[in-house]
Amino acid sequence: MMPKRVIDDLDLFNNGLKILPCKGIFHPTDDGGSIVVHDDPAITQRSFARLSKKDAEAYADFNAYMADATTVVRGMMFETPLDPSRRDLKGIKDLASFAWKHRKIGGKFFRLADLFTMSSYDFLKQWFENESIICALGYQSSIGTFASLKSPGSAYVLLHHVLAHDPDVGWGFAEGGMGAISQAIRNMGEKHGMTVKTNAPVARVIVNGGRATGVALENGEVYEARLVASNAHAKPLFEKLVGAEHLPAEMMKDLKRFRTFSTAFKLNIAVDRIPQFKGFDPAAAGMDYPDFTHLAPDVDYMERAYDDAKYGWYSQRPFLSPVVPTVHDKTLAPEGKHIVNIFGGHAPYELKNGIWANERENFTKTVMAVMDAFVPGFSSSIIDMQVLLPPDLEQIIGLPHGHIFHGEITPDQLFFKRPVPHYADYRSPIAGLYQCGSSSHPGGGVTGVPGTNAAREILRDWPKLKKLAA
Repeated sequence: MMPKRVIDDLDLFNNGLKILPCKGIFHPTDDGGSIVVHDDPAITQRSFARLSKKDAEAYADFNAYMADATTVVRGMMFETPLDPSRRDLKGIKDLASFAWKHRKIGGKFFRLADLFTMSSYDFLKQWFENESIICALGYQSSIGTFASLKSPGSAYVLLHHVLAHDPDVGWGFAEGGMGAISQAIRNMGEKHGMTVKTNAPVARVIVNGGRATGVALENGEVYEARLVASNAHAKPLFEKLVGAEHLPAEMMKDLKRFRTFSTAFKLNIAVDRIPQFKGFDPAAAGMDYPDFTHLAPDVDYMERAYDDAKYGWYSQRPFLSPVVPTVHDKTLAPEGKHIVNIFGGHAPYELKNGIWANERENFTKTVMAVMDAFVPGFSSSIIDMQVLLPPDLEQIIGLPHGHIFHGEITPDQLFFKRPVPHYADYRSPIAGLYQCGSSSHPGGGVTGVPGTNAAREILRDWPKLKKLAA
């Protein structure tokens, strides 16, 4: 999901990053056929026409609308959120500058307002009639978020995924796995004198006289610095590593309100043969094998999966996104063997009238039942498996409630309200302490944009920081 601007800034393609391109997403339907959302619009339209000629014709208008919207909003991703509550000279100047910069939005304003307020279902119904086609296009609005296609505000979640597909880069797999992105950044940084220290848990941010002066590790080591930039989630950063005694009470209240409850899960699976999806036709799909697959035949299927979680239990027929990266990336598994990553929803962080220790095995069987229905014999091909529920993601990665986007990406938690009002500009109440992670604008996904924006603000503040440290 990383924009070319970030890739170029960090020179990642010359530091080991290689993207293996993908073409489309395969959606099996209940009638034994399928829908394909392909980079080639003609293939997508041909796929839609099987279910609705009207929807096939409407796809061009929908694509044009989304292209128009993403052009505007993608630019806003790289902006530092202003504080609309400020009434001093800087606040008024920032507001006027923002309004002038985006004055050309004009007649598009109401169309953008739809994307920020409507459910993805109602939004898509403006163009499409078939429930399976609406599901195929709206599926991503439920990925990683505790919402359904019919939840108000979910249209923006759909846009958030589309925003990240930079047409200058395309979309695909990072060869060697997602860690290859971190490694490429490390390679680039070390060329410029950066030192990387791993397996070094931070115990606290050192605050002296209202200024961050370094960090202390759990092993007792101390690193002094002119500034500290943290991509940890805002909640553990401020609540644990800094401490409420150094922070405004109102900010801590706002931070507590920041919604992170997650229902997303992931399974990483090693198999002894490549999965064969029912209904997949390479000629019709325009690809030799599904790059991505979304298992949810229609809108009702997605809604029922959400309903189970809404009432405190895991989905009895979860929607699943199985991906087989080893089709493209031969570095990940021995010859003849494959990796399958399954992402899906919903599995609430906390269960009502139950605990995950007792339900993990039953949940895994539920996921396998869905996989076997769409991929006959899948469960018998498994060599080994890792099941990651929201509590696991919280424990391993430090994500509150295991939320992969570092918090809901709904309109009430975006731009100048992310993560909290008055501190959405990557700064904090502590001089020299900066936020650069996904709990900041523009939110989650492997984009590098929060870090890019934070670096820009740090450079603006650098002369002042040097004076403070003198």
